Amino acid sequence: MRNKGNTSKIKTKKHIYPRKNRWGIVWSDTPVSGSRRNLITNKLGKKIIEEFKLGFSSVQLEEKYSIDNDTILRFVKKILKKDEFESIEKQKINQHM
Repeated sequence: MRNKGNTSKIKTKKHIYPRKNRWGIVWSDTPVSGSRRNLITNKLGKKIIEEFKLGFSSVQLEEKYSIDNDTILRFVKKILKKDEFESIEKQKINQHM
């Protein structure tokens, strides 16, 4: 099934989902589906999860891998159990106090 959404060259309030194509990254108003369009590959996903567990914030990972913060958080929340995610987030908050 083809994507029925619209895309934009820049990120806007409506176009928040990153998409990869042969010209680079564009922004869509519909979430990504299908493995062909995933920005986070299995190999990269493992690195992101490991670094997140080590204390890297999603903002730091966004800068390092040039992947949108929301996309990284959605990925991490999908992989980690809710209580594990919240435990890691609590540790980060306590480190900065």
